[in-house]
Amino acid sequence: MIKPGDTVRYLNAVGGGKVLRVDGRIAFVDDDGFETPVQTSELVVVLPAGHQDSTPGHKMFDQKAFDTGRSDKRSTPVNTAQSAKQTAPAEEDFPIEETEYGDDMTVVLAFEPENIKDLSNTVFNTVLVNDSNYFLDYQLLRRDAEKGWANVGRGVAAPNEIVDLAQYTQQSVNQLERVVFQAIAYKKDKSFEIKMPLSVSRKLDLSKFYKLHCFRPGIYFDTPVLEVPLFAEHPRKRK
Repeated sequence: MIKPGDTVRYLNAVGGGKVLRVDGRIAFVDDDGFETPVQTSELVVVLPAGHQDSTPGHKMFDQKAFDTGRSDKRSTPVNTAQSAKQTAPAEEDFPIEETEYGDDMTVVLAFEPENIKDLSNTVFNTVLVNDSNYFLDYQLLRRDAEKGWANVGRGVAAPNEIVDLAQYTQQSVNQLERVVFQAIAYKKDKSFEIKMPLSVSRKLDLSKFYKLHCFRPGIYFDTPVLEVPLFAEHPRKRK
């Protein structure tokens, strides 16, 4: 979930900045002194609020390298017809910054309440944390008593990326009592250690969504969240 203080980049444009405030699904970003309103779905967290650029493992993206790479590509003349044939997603052009421990995969599902003081009535923002040097082609499923399984979210999570999935209330979060996370891990344009495809099942303790002490800051968030570990080759240490 995007929150004030996060450093973000734009998904489909050069640039980014620090989030000043969030109003619903609109984030107001300080972009070189200009306050720019952007939909949160068009942003990716570069550095969570409260972390320093020099803190290993917490920088989600190298904004300078990203902007430089995108600017260089745009300054190079291209044939219009050839450009029209390019169908690969823009994310494939993003430079990837790997961490020293990121080849040991860690994947976390987290729930961040918008109002920690009113858990009974708040909205929970559900995010997926890909703490690894691998791209994850993933899907998250929830148990549907009548129809088997329903999709909560699917897509590709870039290395060291936090992905917004969905929002739930106290009533609708009951749908997530049983979830299954499936993913295939890979790297682009380089050799890598093969990881077995992931398929993990979790039963969530729904009572925790009512308990204030179950929400606390962790490795990836300075605000209180409820973290559900999905997979960890070597568990990270909590702050």
